[in-house]
Amino acid sequence: MYTFALFFPLFLVSLFLSVQGRPNVIVVLVDDMGYSDLGSFGGEVRTPHLDKLAANGLRFTQNYNSARCCPSRASLLTGLYSHQAGIANFTGRDSTDRLGPAYLGRLNKQCMTLAEALKTVGYQTYGVGKWHVGHDESPVNRGFDEYYGYTKGHSTSQWEKGNYRRLPEGRDHELHFEEDSFFATDAFNDYAIEFLKQAQKKEDPFFLYLAHSSPHFPLHAPAKTRDRYLDTYRKGWDVLRRERYSRQEKSGLVTDSWGFTGLSDVPDDRDDISNYFAGKANPDWKNIDQDRQEDLAYRMATFAAMIDHVDQGIGEIISQLEDSGDLENTLILFTSDNGACYEWGPFGFDQSSRKGFTKLHEGKDLQNVGGPGTYHSVGSAWSCLSNTPLRMYKHFNHEGGNCSPLIAYWPQGINKSNRWVRSPVHLIDIMPTLLEVSGAKYPKEWNDQKLTPVEGLSLTPHFKGITKFKDRVLCFDHFDSSAIRKGDWKLVRGNNRYKERIWELYNLDEDRCETNNLIEANPDKAKELEAEWLAWAKRVKVNPYYLHKQANPPVQEISKLKRDAQGFYLLKHGDQVPRENAPVFSQKAIEVKLSVTRGKEKSGVLISHGGSRSGYSLYLKDGIPLFSCRLDGVLYTYRATQILPENRISLSLIVNPAGQVSLNSEDEILIEGKLPSLLKNHPQDPLEIGNDSLSTVGNYKLDPRFKGFIHQAKLKLK
Repeated sequence: MYTFALFFPLFLVSLFLSVQGRPNVIVVLVDDMGYSDLGSFGGEVRTPHLDKLAANGLRFTQNYNSARCCPSRASLLTGLYSHQAGIANFTGRDSTDRLGPAYLGRLNKQCMTLAEALKTVGYQTYGVGKWHVGHDESPVNRGFDEYYGYTKGHSTSQWEKGNYRRLPEGRDHELHFEEDSFFATDAFNDYAIEFLKQAQKKEDPFFLYLAHSSPHFPLHAPAKTRDRYLDTYRKGWDVLRRERYSRQEKSGLVTDSWGFTGLSDVPDDRDDISNYFAGKANPDWKNIDQDRQEDLAYRMATFAAMIDHVDQGIGEIISQLEDSGDLENTLILFTSDNGACYEWGPFGFDQSSRKGFTKLHEGKDLQNVGGPGTYHSVGSAWSCLSNTPLRMYKHFNHEGGNCSPLIAYWPQGINKSNRWVRSPVHLIDIMPTLLEVSGAKYPKEWNDQKLTPVEGLSLTPHFKGITKFKDRVLCFDHFDSSAIRKGDWKLVRGNNRYKERIWELYNLDEDRCETNNLIEANPDKAKELEAEWLAWAKRVKVNPYYLHKQANPPVQEISKLKRDAQGFYLLKHGDQVPRENAPVFSQKAIEVKLSVTRGKEKSGVLISHGGSRSGYSLYLKDGIPLFSCRLDGVLYTYRATQILPENRISLSLIVNPAGQVSLNSEDEILIEGKLPSLLKNHPQDPLEIGNDSLSTVGNYKLDPRFKGFIHQAKLKLK
């Protein structure tokens, strides 16, 4: 809950806004930019135009997002937690049948977008750039009058103009780009200016949503801009992190409660894509071979160049607004959708995000980095620089993952400029802010659908320096990386790529960078926050928490397994064994014994261990047993030919050292198959009896929970 200090100051805010008239609104969102990449937040990237906005506006030090591209966009556009808007984790396949309504994979009909809301009070609405809130729905069907950008996928080549569309379909392209000189970031900037010119011909105020894909991978930028940064990044991340932190101290961003942190660990992932740094510390720059240093310098220089071109566009927008006389009464908000991206280790990746070891670029090949036909990322160590001094990265709900810079600029609406705002805010606050300054009302129903009420709070009190939100509660969950922020306290846990999937407790007023875990000293506070988080998870329908009351039996998390005299681990229906407590079966044979009563249930998982990258699962579909195995993401499935009887039956599953698979019922062979190898990596996802609740091993189209009964489960590794 929150309180405002006084009613009367809030009344003054509303009166002031009414006197000024409705502002034009520009929301600029960049992709995967870290906390400290902007000059005004300590970075060495040249961002003079954004720095000017910051110096004449507000800088928010605790602006939260949803830890990843599409959930953050869903929250920004709707004023809701991403789960309420239908994009809990990612866009794509509709998983509502097994995970619930939060996992639709696109914006649902129970939310309203910023464009739809502002159109109700006469705003012209324009969109440019990356959509990423549903492949199947066009921005022009969610309130935008005009749009230029791309609507499918999380990223695409910035050098191929054919990837980008002018909407509505059939609309003439006002701007024409030559194939050999096309660069998407510049094209987005150009279309932003074009749409501003169109809007300024009319009397109605305008809303422009400029959603850059920069600096998200693939790293693409003109070589001329890239090369300006090479010498800077040849210094390495260790030197540059110190330099950034020093500038943050001088600017007043960093206070005594922060502290300079070391490099975050590399998340736990496949050894090949992490170049054998999985779960280890990012390396010191001095310990890297010179050839690899040069490769890395080119990658980060390209990343910086992408931000540079975004800033150039901001400069063009400011000039256009100045020339038209609109600058004084235009509210500009600038932020990033999440912290910098670690994918997938300190050397980054090439070609596609899940393709093996990182190529070392040398000699003349270095000149191609960031050019047409390439596909690179910066990697985890440079991302530690981008997030200075916050911990962890995109995908995680530690501060380095879910906290981004936010700049607010509005000459007529913000007094006492060049201020740091230290109250926690969230992307969900943009909707109520724009509702207030535009005079729009958020309806209870829209297009014959009941709308989910907005979750955010208006930022306008901060514009006047009147008050702050007190003891505000914000909650987070992304692929089971979870957190709750209440006042100065934050309870947080990592996902299955984090070293330990357990709750950590921090006092951010005393420890802004999450370095001192206080959970042992404050167990009651941790329990209080966990209970509030769980209530929120059930309310917004985070899977599996909102399903627990329906499950049979409830999930029981196991910290220590017992064995019988034959060496079998003993399990029961509903058991969930986290990665750190589960048997490590990489390169080992497996024997599973189950006692099962199917009853009338024809589908569901009997046993699973792992997920979409590595693991195995024995499950029923239409009453027929199937065995699935993931080897480095490749799925192998073997199917029985007969239905399992309804009565109690014993099953024996064996994967022998040669990869031979067999499933037997009593003395009858149900499944036979041959895997190309044993599982190579200990899975990130848990061992579960009667479910496969996180990323799934098999392609289940229905609820994976088994609603029959598993009397006993036994597992042995050989």
